Amino acid sequence: MRFLCLPGAYGSSDKFQVQLAPIVKELTEDGTATFHFIHGPCKAVPPEGFEEYFGNPPYYRFIEPDQDIESTEDDDVLARIREFPDCETPEDTMRELMREGIATSHRSTDNALKYLVKIMEERGPFDAIIGYSEGATMASTLLLHEQRRWKKRGITPMFKYAVFFAGWPPVDPDTHQMILSDESDLTIEIPTCHIIGSLDPYVHGSLALYNVCDPDTAYLFDHAKGHTLPRDKDTVKELGDVVRAAIEAYDIRG
Repeated sequence: MRFLCLPGAYGSSDKFQVQLAPIVKELTEDGTATFHFIHGPCKAVPPEGFEEYFGNPPYYRFIEPDQDIESTEDDDVLARIREFPDCETPEDTMRELMREGIATSHRSTDNALKYLVKIMEERGPFDAIIGYSEGATMASTLLLHEQRRWKKRGITPMFKYAVFFAGWPPVDPDTHQMILSDESDLTIEIPTCHIIGSLDPYVHGSLALYNVCDPDTAYLFDHAKGHTLPRDKDTVKELGDVVRAAIEAYDIRG
């Protein structure tokens, strides 16, 4: 099985390869999977005070605010995660986060989808996709884009499986509105694995993403830590077994 791997905001393909190294080792040593790492098309600058957290430059994003002479840094949704809301439901939390005042990102979302489709055409085929944080939002949005192309134009989707680490919900590929399960019937139809950390301050985002996936084939995996990727040996082995079981259960072959 061949994975396309999308890092989080302010990450890069090289950094994500280091972050995911234990899982890559687990799934490549027995020939289960291979991995192709990319990063977003937008060069970025981390919020003030977060430079050390994201390591050395360069930094990239998939989605950035549309350029507007009246917009400010606080209009960027990622600036609001410093005071991430905690509402009664994951969907309420995401609505509060996206309340009035957030800058639109229509152009960069469209550009990111075109960028990913081009990579799929030139570097594919891929059997599955991995996304971390913003990369999970972009990956899930791409899956909805594939579903819509299939229904409208008969283009067969490439991806048969998805793994999301600490993600947020997708946006509608056409309207760019965030998809929430209590507002929309739109569902990611392929099997998915959701790796969350119960100590993650943004865990409601991960749960809101889980809630827009097919409940019959969505698997929730809690590594019991924060907004990070699991690295300890036992957890990585367990996660590898989950992926191998999904390959067998859903006949996902590279």
